[in-house]
Amino acid sequence: MTAPGVHLHLPDDHHVVMDNGTLQVTLSVPDGIVTGITYNGVDNLLEVLNDETNRGYWDVVWSSTGTTGTTGTFERLICTTYKVILETDDRIELSFSRTWDVSFQDELIPLNIDKRFIMLKGSSGFYSYAIYEHLEGWPGFNLDETRIAFKLRKDKFHYMAMADNRQRYMPLPDDRLPDRGQPLAYPEAVLLVNPIEPEFKGEVDDKYQYSCEDKDLKVHGWICMDPSLGFWIIIPSDEFRSGGPLKQNLTSHVGPTALSVFLSAHYAGEDLVPKFGQGEPWKKVFGPVFIYLNSVTSGEDPLTLWEDAKKQMLMEVQSWPFSFPASEDFPSSSQRGNISGRLLVLDRYFKDDKISASGAYVGLAPPGEAGSWQRECKVIQENIKTQSVLENYLEFVFCSTISTVDVNQDYQFWTRADEEGNYVISNIRAGDYNLYAYVPGFIGDYKYNIKITITSGCSIEMDDLVFEPPRNGPTLWEIGIPDRSAREFYIPDPDPKYVNKLFINHPDRFRQYGLWERYADLYPNGDIVFTIGESDYKKEWFFVQVTRKTDEKTYQGTTWQIKFKLDNVDQNDIYTLRLALASAAQAELQVRVNDNSSTNTPLFSSGVIGKDNAIARHGIHGLYWLFNVDLQGTILIEGENTIYLTQANATSPFQGIIPTKEQIRVVIDNGIFQLRLTNPGGKIIGIQYNGIENLLELNNPILNGGFWDLNWSVPGTSGTRGKFDEIECNSFKVIVETEEQIELSFTRTWDPSLQGDQSPLTIDIRYIILRDSPGFYSYAIYEHKENMPAFNLNETRIAFMLSIEKFRYMAMADDRQRLMPLPEDRVPPRGKELAYPEAVQLVDPVEPEFKGEVDDKYQYSCENKDNKVHGFICLDPPVGFWQITPSNEFRTGGPIKQDLTSHVNPTTLAMFMSTHYGGQDFVTQFVSGEQWKKVFGPVFIYLNSVADKNDTLSLWDDVKERMHKEVDCWPYSFASSEDFPKADQRGAIRGRLLVNDRCISKEYLSAKGAFVGLAPPGNAGSFQRECKGYQFWTNSDDDGYFSIQNVRPGDYNLYAWVPGFIGDYKYEKSIAITAASDVDIGELMYEPLRSGPTLWEIGIPDRSAAEFYIPDPDPQYINKLYINQPETGLDSTDYGRDMQIYIQIKIWYLQLEVVTIKKIGSMLRKVGDKAYKPTTWQIKFNLESIDHNGSYTLRIALSSATSSILEVRVNEEEANPPHFSSGLIGSDNAIARHGVHGLYWLFNVEVAAGQLFQGENIIYLKQARSVSALNGIMYDYIRLETPPLSAMYY
Repeated sequence: MTAPGVHLHLPDDHHVVMDNGTLQVTLSVPDGIVTGITYNGVDNLLEVLNDETNRGYWDVVWSSTGTTGTTGTFERLICTTYKVILETDDRIELSFSRTWDVSFQDELIPLNIDKRFIMLKGSSGFYSYAIYEHLEGWPGFNLDETRIAFKLRKDKFHYMAMADNRQRYMPLPDDRLPDRGQPLAYPEAVLLVNPIEPEFKGEVDDKYQYSCEDKDLKVHGWICMDPSLGFWIIIPSDEFRSGGPLKQNLTSHVGPTALSVFLSAHYAGEDLVPKFGQGEPWKKVFGPVFIYLNSVTSGEDPLTLWEDAKKQMLMEVQSWPFSFPASEDFPSSSQRGNISGRLLVLDRYFKDDKISASGAYVGLAPPGEAGSWQRECKVIQENIKTQSVLENYLEFVFCSTISTVDVNQDYQFWTRADEEGNYVISNIRAGDYNLYAYVPGFIGDYKYNIKITITSGCSIEMDDLVFEPPRNGPTLWEIGIPDRSAREFYIPDPDPKYVNKLFINHPDRFRQYGLWERYADLYPNGDIVFTIGESDYKKEWFFVQVTRKTDEKTYQGTTWQIKFKLDNVDQNDIYTLRLALASAAQAELQVRVNDNSSTNTPLFSSGVIGKDNAIARHGIHGLYWLFNVDLQGTILIEGENTIYLTQANATSPFQGIIPTKEQIRVVIDNGIFQLRLTNPGGKIIGIQYNGIENLLELNNPILNGGFWDLNWSVPGTSGTRGKFDEIECNSFKVIVETEEQIELSFTRTWDPSLQGDQSPLTIDIRYIILRDSPGFYSYAIYEHKENMPAFNLNETRIAFMLSIEKFRYMAMADDRQRLMPLPEDRVPPRGKELAYPEAVQLVDPVEPEFKGEVDDKYQYSCENKDNKVHGFICLDPPVGFWQITPSNEFRTGGPIKQDLTSHVNPTTLAMFMSTHYGGQDFVTQFVSGEQWKKVFGPVFIYLNSVADKNDTLSLWDDVKERMHKEVDCWPYSFASSEDFPKADQRGAIRGRLLVNDRCISKEYLSAKGAFVGLAPPGNAGSFQRECKGYQFWTNSDDDGYFSIQNVRPGDYNLYAWVPGFIGDYKYEKSIAITAASDVDIGELMYEPLRSGPTLWEIGIPDRSAAEFYIPDPDPQYINKLYINQPETGLDSTDYGRDMQIYIQIKIWYLQLEVVTIKKIGSMLRKVGDKAYKPTTWQIKFNLESIDHNGSYTLRIALSSATSSILEVRVNEEEANPPHFSSGLIGSDNAIARHGVHGLYWLFNVEVAAGQLFQGENIIYLKQARSVSALNGIMYDYIRLETPPLSAMYY
């Protein structure tokens, strides 16, 4: 019987159906989401209870350039264009695409996306693939993960299968929820305490238990028992996956969910995060993968569906590369090439002759160093420091070698050699490659050093290749099997409380939960002692060297011993210890020989390495590491020797064995506190005070202790994000050492070899401790020299990560202090991310009092003028940790620039430069060779304490007093750098500022409370966007008098703005400040912008929207600190309530009625889940007559703008073009960041008399851009003026 053809149906305007008579696949238009799959009498195999966008979809996780770690923004790929590529009786191919442009900066991943779906005649399934493209000129970013995911019906699919011996009935997703499930050491692992089906009670469910190596990950999926049908994902090729054949990825798991993961950091960490540079062109095709559906008739065994799926998988593999995809980016078989050859091994200490590389893994991958393929995912990556290790193999031989690892890009093609070492790799995409290999049974990696070029239709026969594994002498002893796995070592039974029944008596017994904790159970009183010739590694070498748990949150390193005898030792020779690791997760491996004294510097340290997390994720390997340690004969003895292997990094249970150079430390103690710093890194790793061993947190997954950092990017980068650089110095020097003072310098120099990898700055970080001082000072000198390239400096700061256990109470003002949530409250499932990652709703916090609140670090921002002191209090013992910033001279943007202070973690910051509340206007851009130097700080880190716990909060009052003392001492006399001028090297200026506004007063007015400052020369108002120089500000008194003291020598302009008046003042003459100068500038006159008398006005011209109507927050999203606060700003979701509240207030002014909506700002109206439309506000007013002798002037002052367009129309709501348009303005993001102002904007709109009517008039203010919920403006003040000198209003 002839199979029916393939057809397209359009059931409505928003869906399309592919139908071949066997199944029907429904996709949303133009989104490209699979919303329904109808098959075998089931109307939809996908979860109908989910939103349509959460059924079958492609997604990515991405982050901005410079972001560290492996997490980022999760984004389902929603497309905007739908196109039928091919429609015949035999085949349909659909395209759903999305084109990126700069308006999506920071909102959507900067890629062009083309998702394809194919259905064939007579096929029981459909195919999907996607083409991702990054074009020249586009911003850089990190691609942490991408995949296609299907969420199946939980009432249908209960049986999961991924291998002959890895299939089972699965729990329900409800079983993982609170009351039924109990989260364990991390959110993915859940103990089922009260599952719906009792058979699962007591089991552990974790999606990582079902991970699989790419070489074996060809088919997996789910079986529905009634009716009997299967849903399978078939991956016919690994060419588009990263990390080589042993890279592990997720498959299917409780949901029921089925995935095809193309890129991920699982079992590898940040090494496998592709990082794209600014403007870097790149394109890659992921897939096609095949979604296969099968069924059996009633009475047949449903489990035979697995056997059928395996057969179909083999057919798909044999058909690769598919002939039917229409994209030119997917080459057909005839457009590809082949390579074949033979690999031999030469190890003369094993056998004199060459031997066949039986079972070798042989592959083509992008050019790089030997072994680089396992970290290959896209672009060259930086070295990443981390913690934990699985041993793979230990060998002790005579002598040593060293190898390096690099990372490169794109497709890989792998095969296994036969018993004779012969290999064939077929269907290789055209391109340049290196040939790589590794041989089970031998350590190290092979690379054929000549680049191999594959062309269309080529068939290359290689000569015999010979791999010579690292070897310097015969083997004295060895432990394990060199196979890049720890499988051969002792793997314990799990704790009976934490089992997965599938893995009881299973070859993959390592997939049980909690095996890391079994080490302490098996070795309660000491660590492993392994004696060569007596011990059996299968029984006595634990498969992972982990930390030992000493109490609830404390761990200690472990030291394993290898004892061996030597009959003879040649002390003039060098022996070689080779250590091959199968995994490392934030670990440090130290090697000592015959002396394990803690004062004995290790002979070798790997440094903190690895982040593959294989221990927690039930893996038996992650990334492969090989270390070669030279041992001088003089340290060995005839008779018994002992090698000590110490896993020294001990901050979590998931850290295993791995070496790291022991950090040399600088310790300073003044009798009140002790400060510990790394040498020469200059990072603060310890502050001991008042009985607390360390006020700092050293156990965070990423950032720990105290440090200076910056964020930078290459020239041409748009946006405000770049590379994060936690500054690690490379030179240490004692500048001052007396009984009264110590000053230390940690410097980092730059040279051209670091271009693109490190910010082109010379950096000198200083720390000062004074005698009898309860705290220390820090400042830094940044210098860009004549020979240095261009770059952008986005942010710099000093940061402290405080002890999570100790510091819970935060204070930054008398009315802005509170007990803070815990950092774990922000992490799923305790926290739920809201509109952006910083804002998190606490849904299940550790302490119930925080439940329902929103936590966001931007809720604790502060203006520079008020940002003098903030920090945290430890309640037991009562101790305070405070950042005091005694001057604003080194900060950017003027007195009302806002910035971060302290927030949950607990973290406390001194921000010197940032783009917060200003956006790209605050990115400091340096051209090549531009000479620049700036001193940031000093800031003071103040510690205080009280004896009585009842007086704990008095620590805040004490630090305020101390802050005033520090301000009075500015500039400090003790900072030794010549770049920090003392008081006698500075100057001063004084004068008086008056205001002349004839329409308000015929007399000059005193500029009461004016902000008056010196800043680098520029235009009026340029100070608020100025980033490179120093600024000095004050407020005038009631009579307009001002005095600015302690100004650094230099040329400045004098700027001012006066609350109550619009616009900016600038004194046109340049002012030169010299050492000890005292400039009396006399009386200055500010004439605010004015054309004629005021007809009406709205608001107060104070550069803030605080006077306008600010609604109560949605009760779902509150921060209790700001309930009934006088200046609440925006709570976490006020921007989403824009048009829910209309407050109309009648304002009578000069007998003119003005009707306005008195709200904080103009935002968007939400019209769908992700759709918005512009809003138009109306100002209605009456005019008794019109003056036709001139034009009226509408002055609009904005206190904030975020990617907005303000359009003004007068009495014509649909006028096109509008009477005025601001164009696209602003990126200060004050709406999202809970501010009532960002940068100040002033627009002067000429309104012709002919546009106005006698009687009622309407001005329409439209915020016309509607890409995001956070596009909007805040008004400061609006005023309509008559024509100049209009007699009508005098």
